[in-house]
Amino acid sequence: ICPSEIHRIRFSTTAGDFTIRLDRALSPSGVTRFLELVDDGFFTNQLFYRVDPGFVIQFGVAATPEMQSRWDPHVGAAPLPDEPNRQQFRAGSVSFAGSGFNSRSCQIFMALEPDGATLGSALHETVLGNIETEDGGMLALENIVRNREEAQYGDLLNMQGSIMREGNSAMDAYPGVDRIIACGRI
Repeated sequence: ICPSEIHRIRFSTTAGDFTIRLDRALSPSGVTRFLELVDDGFFTNQLFYRVDPGFVIQFGVAATPEMQSRWDPHVGAAPLPDEPNRQQFRAGSVSFAGSGFNSRSCQIFMALEPDGATLGSALHETVLGNIETEDGGMLALENIVRNREEAQYGDLLNMQGSIMREGNSAMDAYPGVDRIIACGRI
């Protein structure tokens, strides 16, 4: 087990700001990859393309195909090995998304109440850290959900492949989708 090492990442989004508190003891490889993505600017201008109220908000597809290709295992980037989940999921838990054994790469989800607490049974579902609540961070997530419901777009998970191929322009028909403006270590 890796000793605790805390990293704080501040996200500025079109729905408000939040801070993710990562703990290397929870997922050493996962936290290392997340920090690499932050340092590379990977999350800049990314869309919250999947919003499933009461379950998850997902992001992690780069704004441009060029940036996506640097981190996508479908075009040569190495996926992360699975790690045991060391913390129960709750609202605000942050994890890599995946599609099976050793499938984590660059897509991230944030758990919501009430169904997000049921996560953690799939091999790729490993808590990396949590949204800090002290600075109103969960309010930004609530705004993302509310904005999506008001826009009546529904869950746009089916747009994931198009965004990977075309970048954010694949979502031009959905101008109300919230996005990350910038993020960085604090």
